[in-house]
Amino acid sequence: MMNMLKIHSANIVTPDEVIYNGTIIIEDDQISQILKGKPENIQPGDIDAEGAWVLPGLVDSHSDAIEMELEPRPSSTFPIEVSFYELEKKLVGEGITTIYHSLSLLEENAKKFVRQNKTVLSVIEEINRLAQGAYLIRHKTHLRYEITNISAVNPVKELLKQQKINQLSFMDHTPGQGQFRDIEIHKKLLVEHRRFSEEEAMEIIEQSKKQEKLEEYVLKELADLAHEHHIPIASHDDDTLEKLELVKDWNASISEFPIELHVAKKAKEMGLFVVMGAPNALLGKSHSNNLSAMEALEHEVVDILCSDYYPSSLLHAAFKLYKQGTPINKSMNMVSLNPAKALHIDHEVGSIEVGKKADLLIVREEKARPVLQTVLVNGKVVCQMNYQMPLSVTGRV
Repeated sequence: MMNMLKIHSANIVTPDEVIYNGTIIIEDDQISQILKGKPENIQPGDIDAEGAWVLPGLVDSHSDAIEMELEPRPSSTFPIEVSFYELEKKLVGEGITTIYHSLSLLEENAKKFVRQNKTVLSVIEEINRLAQGAYLIRHKTHLRYEITNISAVNPVKELLKQQKINQLSFMDHTPGQGQFRDIEIHKKLLVEHRRFSEEEAMEIIEQSKKQEKLEEYVLKELADLAHEHHIPIASHDDDTLEKLELVKDWNASISEFPIELHVAKKAKEMGLFVVMGAPNALLGKSHSNNLSAMEALEHEVVDILCSDYYPSSLLHAAFKLYKQGTPINKSMNMVSLNPAKALHIDHEVGSIEVGKKADLLIVREEKARPVLQTVLVNGKVVCQMNYQMPLSVTGRV
């Protein structure tokens, strides 16, 4: 028997327009109709949105949150069974209905346990396993391969063949280029954030400069294997036009966090999806003193906003843009449809359209702040937040 649910009296944000006082009809897990006005035969179980926004569930193409959940302190590592399920409760409360867990494959003996080869490869296997069980949201994997990691090539090839990696990006955090082109900024990060002394920080930087890198033909082999298995490829921290040409030759379709505006513009011209961080857009600056997301947005070279290190930023950044004059369907596309397109899942999710999965958010506004009320995944309510007015509490005498 088919299950039917109606969401009515809603301001529905589709990819191209807003349907005010509209209705979405859901049959089983899919959107079957989008109507103007109220439907006939409203049933007790149907949802009255009461004039709130109905938005597509957020698609987060790059989130480091799983790393923090696994290792919130250097000496505290939690089991993946705990971290996975506890994190998704937080993510669904931020409106994220599809997450690409970004795991940095740094090196064999990385100082962070969560970025060591053995840990990362194991976590990818476990995310794939756990995603097949009970879930609140959709879980995907995004492997961030550091090109100084010489020993992980063969295991990664196997994961690509088994399609346990859903997005592959290449990173180079060697000091003096890319994200850390400014040595002083890099040193400041190590001192203030990682708590190293200045001497220790400079020693780390000098050692990093000497690291061996994978040869280009090996990186090309990994990229070709990903492309063969229809796994989207991203470059990371693009800082030169030459790098863009190289990654385009590797069939990369995504440019994450370009360092300079002229590089972002070129990436856009080349047909790459340009990704910037929602925290950068929300705060108005890059934490590493690179390209401001707001500047890139002003020049219309940004396709996608991702949460990067702060999941709460996605919905807030989209509403910031809306409040500053960007049409709400366009700002929402940056955190839903566009990432879905870049990651080849837009046939199922990423927008409110007939035939797609009913991953939906009901969001009210409190002044400039979006207030998430209800989250549906596959047409079922998976999160409901009922805000109450403050109550006075009288202590016992």
